[in-house]
Amino acid sequence: MAKLDFAAFGDALQQRLDEIGYSLRRAEQKWPETNRATLSHAINGKRLSPENYLLLCELAGLDPYRFLSRDRSRRFTRKSIFNQLVKARVSRGTEKF
Repeated sequence: MAKLDFAAFGDALQQRLDEIGYSLRRAEQKWPETNRATLSHAINGKRLSPENYLLLCELAGLDPYRFLSRDRSRRFTRKSIFNQLVKARVSRGTEKF
């Protein structure tokens, strides 16, 4: 499963804004497609919509694939889950009279 590292993206976006000398207010003026709330969310590492993420990457000149990580975790199948089930008989908490 793939996921985006929004914290790393926020750090990179802040660094890029510092490089070009933009504050949030200045970026909002220069990039009318976005707003200060979206920029603030991005810089603080909060989750963005895919559209806003791609827009900010394009405006800041960042590669969107740079922040994509692929989780190589094990896939679960019915067979693997069935093999993990407890099959031994256990006594129940109630006794028969």
